[in-house]
Amino acid sequence: MRQFLKLVTSSCLGTILAFLTLFLIIMFIGLSTEPQITTPNNSVLHIKLDGITPELTDNVMSSPYDFEAPTSIGLNDIARLIRKAKTDDKIKGILLQTEECYLNTTAALYIATVLDEFKSSGKFIHAYGHYFTQSGFVIASVADSIFLNPNGFIDLKGFGVAIPYLKNFSSKSKIEFDVYYAGKYKSAIEPYYRSESSEENRFQTKEYLMDYQNSIVEIVAKNRSIPAEMVSDIIINYKADYAERALELKLVDHVMYWGEFEERLGSIINDSSPEYVTLGEYLDQNPIIKKSADHRIAVLYAEGTIAHTGENKGEVSMDRYNQWLDKIENNKKIKALVLRVNSPGGSAFTSDLFWKRIEDIKKSGKIVIASFGTYAASGGYYIACGADKIVSEPTTLTGSIGVFSMIPNLNKFFEHNLGINWDTISTSNHAFIYSLMTQKSDVDNIKLMNNTERIYAQFLDKVASGRGMTIEEVNEIAQGRVWSGLDAIKIGLVDTLGTLDNAIEIAADLSGLSEYKLLQYPVIKKSFYEELISDVLKETNAQSWLNNSSSIDNKLSKELMDYINYIESSCETPQARLPFSILDN
Repeated sequence: MRQFLKLVTSSCLGTILAFLTLFLIIMFIGLSTEPQITTPNNSVLHIKLDGITPELTDNVMSSPYDFEAPTSIGLNDIARLIRKAKTDDKIKGILLQTEECYLNTTAALYIATVLDEFKSSGKFIHAYGHYFTQSGFVIASVADSIFLNPNGFIDLKGFGVAIPYLKNFSSKSKIEFDVYYAGKYKSAIEPYYRSESSEENRFQTKEYLMDYQNSIVEIVAKNRSIPAEMVSDIIINYKADYAERALELKLVDHVMYWGEFEERLGSIINDSSPEYVTLGEYLDQNPIIKKSADHRIAVLYAEGTIAHTGENKGEVSMDRYNQWLDKIENNKKIKALVLRVNSPGGSAFTSDLFWKRIEDIKKSGKIVIASFGTYAASGGYYIACGADKIVSEPTTLTGSIGVFSMIPNLNKFFEHNLGINWDTISTSNHAFIYSLMTQKSDVDNIKLMNNTERIYAQFLDKVASGRGMTIEEVNEIAQGRVWSGLDAIKIGLVDTLGTLDNAIEIAADLSGLSEYKLLQYPVIKKSFYEELISDVLKETNAQSWLNNSSSIDNKLSKELMDYINYIESSCETPQARLPFSILDN
């Protein structure tokens, strides 16, 4: 028996030591072989933009079991790298290959603007695509020349939203939804009790979708020297659906295969084998250089759904953001805060808590400027409405000042489908007011509706105070209606149109700062595990083996998960958020 135990113990110990040795070997590879990336002379910066692109680098939700451990380069870093390449003697030009770019239109327009700045350097920008998504072509339109595969096409087709309506599902499954909302345009709740969009929602949606479409008509017409009416016709009638037609319409300059294009590019830079540098490689080679200055401006990125709890990257919750708000409020060297909002909203409770922290920062003597990205709607607008100035992109979706609550009712589902009846025993009149299993009384419904209307009134009051308007004036333009940045400036919801760069300039000007250091929050740090896996993949070239999912799959998966999370969060607390994302690709 003793010999048996000895054998078992030694066997287990051997296994443990083997695993420990393997782990140490992997760790040694990851830590001791830092990849030394240098930019070769005569390089071409190769920009694809075919992954998920947050505002702030790596500020995206990721699974702890994601062995790819990718770097999701943020818009701010993409712009910084393009501006760096403009003055980098080793970079001879830019190759855009944005065929699988799924950036939203606001982000695509921003990148196009930065690329347009790059052209003043005299360096080339060429674009090649086997095909082009809509946002990919918006970016590619800046190029000196656009090359398209003979079997390719340009997916210029306009914009739309697809919203699943659950009324018929409710009838068939017997799963009902008790809904409470304030604001006649608060369309976020419509899917739960209607079978199609209301006229109010259809009207507001068409309005801002046309603003989106007009924005890309304008930039494509300008960059390709094509009349705007012609570009509009191309989009409306989907005319660029094959390569020869795209060439006839002057959307592209040449139709050729990739190998032929590479030969052409090689002759341009006098190098038969061009050296491509990816954005990821260029980012590694050009980290942010911290300026030395006495004063600071903080940029706080509030991107993603506003969540009641949690610490996930790519979400806004007080669990995650309180530490950064504390740092900003208590750091006497920080003279101004730029709140960069890219959020469709979410928890009304958290939105109010965030609003209060912004008010505290203002009371500490700091200037607060809000900068709007793709979305600053509902709760996204709530958290920013008290800012000293609000700067919006023209195509930002904002407003949506309204509130809703939704509680699923499974009572009939259990009774009709499973034969289960729920009997209740309680000590009070409203013990089951939030129950999913019981039918709500009329008094319960009145209480829940009153609570929703109370939060809406609170929302109106905060906006009125922040924007210098009366509650009646805010209510007139609120009602849950969504506005584009172009329209929001006309009705007083924002102060001026511009980018994040413009917002930072305004913050510096109002703070009287000529020199300052930028601080970015939240600080995104990869865990030891993530760093280890990332370094090993870079070193062993395993990344290309693992990265076998297309950006289309990633985008669809993200949209599905966003919708599931939306339904889940809607059941928790009163919500102030948009119900959809825009289909523009």
